[in-house]
Amino acid sequence: MQSSFKFYLSGLRMCLYCFFALPWVLHAQSLALASTWNLASTSKNVTVYQRETQNNQLAVRGIAQLHSTKKAFLQLLDDTKRAPLWIANCREVTILSSDKNNIRIVHSKFDAPWPIRDRDMVTKSVSYYQHNILFIDIIDVGEQYPQTEGYVRMQQVNGQWKLFPAPNGLLTIEYTGRADPAGKIPTWLANRTLISSVRETFENIVQQLDNSTEPSPDL
Repeated sequence: MQSSFKFYLSGLRMCLYCFFALPWVLHAQSLALASTWNLASTSKNVTVYQRETQNNQLAVRGIAQLHSTKKAFLQLLDDTKRAPLWIANCREVTILSSDKNNIRIVHSKFDAPWPIRDRDMVTKSVSYYQHNILFIDIIDVGEQYPQTEGYVRMQQVNGQWKLFPAPNGLLTIEYTGRADPAGKIPTWLANRTLISSVRETFENIVQQLDNSTEPSPDL
């Protein structure tokens, strides 16, 4: 970890766990088993993989490569007002607390299609650098906060972002994770919508950040 690296995460960095784009973290040993991932969706800039976990739920891995910088990505995540414009199903983000140790507690709300009830979650993010890779770990802390009227609290929300350089001056943005949406949602519906939501969110990231101009100096 680079102790001198100081930036401040806002709730938007957790908001990418949109209602069906479920946030998840996988153990390092599981991540190493690349052969267990199956291609779910691919386009020019975005690839989404999936694999089944317990209870027929899916873990999802989204990857995008684009002409941008870590700094630009962090600035996008910090702009909470823009969250509903590009994060699939995101309604609102509220920062509950923050400190100078790169830790944030955030309450995020998400729209769900009728007749499913809307979802919310409370998460903690921890950010650090290792070998020029920016990690943002997401940890579920929903049980420590009161339930929100009109929302179903998501459970076991865990995930990890990775940002690192790619060849030809590109930036790789990767997210891997899983979660339990809670409530009575048909598994087939949650799984199907999960893939499309992850794809939509990553495509929006590319639309927001990818450009043909010279990027500013990175972090």
